[in-house]
Amino acid sequence: MRPRVADMTILRPLLALSVVCLTGFAQMMPAPVRAQSAVAIAELPPYTVQSPRGDWHGPAVDLFRAAADRSGEDFTFVRTDSDDLRGALDGGALAALPLMPEAGRSPAPARSLPFHTDAVGLIGRQQHGGFLSSMSQLFNLGFLRVVLVLSAILLIVGTVIWAVERRNNEDFKQDGSKVKGIGNGFWWAGVTATTIGYGDLVPRTIMGRTVAMVWMLFSMALTAILTAYLVSLTGGGASTSLADNIEGKRIGIVAGSPVGRAQTDAADTTLEFSALSAALTALEQEEVDLVAYPYEAAKAAAGGHGVARTDATMILPAIGLAEDGALRAELDRIILSPAWQRRMSRVTQSN
Repeated sequence: MRPRVADMTILRPLLALSVVCLTGFAQMMPAPVRAQSAVAIAELPPYTVQSPRGDWHGPAVDLFRAAADRSGEDFTFVRTDSDDLRGALDGGALAALPLMPEAGRSPAPARSLPFHTDAVGLIGRQQHGGFLSSMSQLFNLGFLRVVLVLSAILLIVGTVIWAVERRNNEDFKQDGSKVKGIGNGFWWAGVTATTIGYGDLVPRTIMGRTVAMVWMLFSMALTAILTAYLVSLTGGGASTSLADNIEGKRIGIVAGSPVGRAQTDAADTTLEFSALSAALTALEQEEVDLVAYPYEAAKAAAGGHGVARTDATMILPAIGLAEDGALRAELDRIILSPAWQRRMSRVTQSN
């Protein structure tokens, strides 16, 4: 039996109304929320820094955010102790940063390329520097030796200028007194060498002016040498060589740190500590002379201790990942870019 035309006319509006209602209900339903992946992060200036409000910033933070955005990863940072970063990856974290290479531990399932080359730093005892400290270093046997040598040179030059000027220059005659004449020559040599040039004593003969010209040229080089030597006496020209700075000294290292016994083989003794805090305690108690540690991390943790950068370098840190994939590819692509290299170069220069 065929349906009547009137019945079909009634059903069509009802079907259209049902479709509209179902569509509206579907649009009103909340969209499924995508779970955010946890990213373990430890504070290690200048790479990762947490503000008082809890926000994270720093080169490593910006690097990860840019790579996660390009690879479509949704994440949230979870503050973690630096010693627990590797364990966080085993516990299901998407990534961990910054991850340092640690001796004796299995590597992360996947790692980005190292995003910075750091130097070996040497942590010393608390510095009570300043003017008095520098002066105390200046007045030593080396400084006395410089004064004696310089005085001898001035006396020789003063005697020469007196000998060639004493017959025709009243300034050097001094009534025939050799002592006063040579004393004036000594004074003239010193004033000329320092480029002060009071003008109270002036060579007047051709021979005297020739001696003066030679002495002025020589004293320019002498002044430069003397200045460099005095700077070295006060520590301003200290060597940055790791081997030179640790030779014959007791050096502390931290277990698991990238700085190990291979880097400190020039030391007289190398002592290993379980943590950096233990090494710093030993430093304060004079059990070790210096603590060797990555420079950037040493500056962040040294407190009032002095930290010196050496010429020895190491490749670190990186970002650990739970698995290889698009995120790692994006991280490596950014790290290899010239823009990133310029940024990390500025970080190194500013420190």
